[in-house]
Amino acid sequence: MDQNGVPPRFLPYVLDNGKRVVLNGILRSVPGWLKNLSGLTELDLSGNLLTAVPEWLGNLTALTALDLSDNQLTAVPDSLGNLTALTELDLSINQLTAVPDSLGNLTALIELDLSSNQLTAVPDSLGNLTALTELGLGGNPLTAVPEWLGNLTALTSLSLLGNQLTSLPEWLGNLTALTALDLGGNQLTAVPDSLGNLTGLSELSLGGSPLISLPEWLGNLTALDILRLRNNQLTSLPEWLGNLTALTALDLSRNQLTAVPDALGNLTALTELYAYNNQLTAVPDALGNLTALTEL
Repeated sequence: MDQNGVPPRFLPYVLDNGKRVVLNGILRSVPGWLKNLSGLTELDLSGNLLTAVPEWLGNLTALTALDLSDNQLTAVPDSLGNLTALTELDLSINQLTAVPDSLGNLTALIELDLSSNQLTAVPDSLGNLTALTELGLGGNPLTAVPEWLGNLTALTSLSLLGNQLTSLPEWLGNLTALTALDLGGNQLTAVPDSLGNLTGLSELSLGGSPLISLPEWLGNLTALDILRLRNNQLTSLPEWLGNLTALTALDLSRNQLTAVPDALGNLTALTELYAYNNQLTAVPDALGNLTALTEL
C-alpha cells in the first residue's frame, strides 16, 4: 500500500504534468491528495466502488472532463455545479435517484451521460445546457420525456433507451440536429409523426417496444445508415423500406414477421441484415442483390 492506501498496481496514471489523472480499480473513497491538484483538467474515477464523492471535488474548477461512471454512487454533491469549465461529465452506471439542480450551471457541457441509474425525474435546470451535443438518459425508470429537453437544439445524439416511456412529445421532432436517436426498450405503441422532421438521422433505434407497424414518416429518413427494429411486434414490413438505400445495418430480429418484401433487395449498401426469431417460411430472391452483406 502507498500512503493513501492504494495498492501499487492500482496507482493512478498521472499524465501531462498533473493535468490528467486516471484511477480505476478498487477505490472505496476518493483519495484526499487529489484536492491539491488545482490544475487538473481531466479526472477519471470510473470502475471503482465509490458510494460517495466529497464536496471538495467542486473545488477542482480547472476540470474539463470528469468521469464517475460505473461506481455505486447514490448521490453527487451540489458542489459539482462549480465545475463550470466541464465539457464532459459521465455519471452513468451508478445508483443515483436524483441529480442536483446545480448541474444546470455547467453550461459549457457538450457531453452528459446520466444513463443506467435510478432516476425517475431530472431537474428542469438541465434545460440551461444548450451547448450539449450528446445526452444519455437511457436505463432509468423515466415515464416521460422531460420538457426542458426541447431547449437542447444542438443535440446530435440522444439516448432514451430502456426507460418506461409510453409516449413521446411532438416537440421531439424539433431537435433537427440529431444524427443518432435511441428510443429502444420502452413501452411505445406509436411514435409521433413529427419525428419525420429529423431528416439528418443516420442512426435510429425503435426496438423493444410493442410496435405493430412502422410509421410512414420513417420512409422520409433517407440519410439513415443504421435502423434497429428488433424485439417489436411487427407482423409485416412496408415496401417503402426499400427506399432507405443508405442503410448499412438493418435489424428486424425478434418480431412476428411472416414475410419480408422484395424491396429489401434495393438496399444494396447493407453489410448487416438480421431477421432471426421471426416466423419466416421463405425469403425473397431479391435478397441475392445484397452483395455487400458481411452478416446475415
